[in-house]
Amino acid sequence: MSITWKKTINICEHYSHARATVKACWISILWVLLLSGSSAFAVLDLDLGVLKKNTQIFETIVGEILTQTFPNPFALTGEAEGSYVQGYGVVVSFHLNINRSRIRTPFGEIPARTEGPRSNAEQLNLLRESMVRCLADYGMAFKQLEAEERISINAHVEDRNELDATKKTTIVVISTSKRDLDLLTTEKISFEQFEDRIRVLQY
Repeated sequence: MSITWKKTINICEHYSHARATVKACWISILWVLLLSGSSAFAVLDLDLGVLKKNTQIFETIVGEILTQTFPNPFALTGEAEGSYVQGYGVVVSFHLNINRSRIRTPFGEIPARTEGPRSNAEQLNLLRESMVRCLADYGMAFKQLEAEERISINAHVEDRNELDATKKTTIVVISTSKRDLDLLTTEKISFEQFEDRIRVLQY
């Protein structure tokens, strides 16, 4: 057999061995990911049907509280909507109009019926207080969540009287951990202590 032919055979054997090695490596990596519960392949240990139902119930409760707190019929634009974010928890969002002094109708604009003038700061404070109480009273609807996961209420609050576009909308994020809810439910912490642990971001 010629030297050239032997070299060709050696190269082919080396290439085949290399391909087999690479394939084996990839198979090993895939098995490691599967067995280690990597986020790319992990199966949620949740009953998503129950979680969806609980989220819908909580959405309804948030909507009812907002309707009672802000009686203007056009304050809440649409329903509160929630979803589960893997690795974080449940997020419920809504859009709220405040200071809506006039309502558009087919017959023109008419004054809105309100309980009396309240400042922007007062209404934002009222929103925060009502949503903190909502989390305390109804957050345990999400029994499946892990202790470190969170329940977050995100509000986009639009001031209808503000002309400056950069100040027109205020975003308020109020969240608690499932662990703190468990402690409150079992009376291991008071409502005041729970309130202190709530995370509030407003900007």
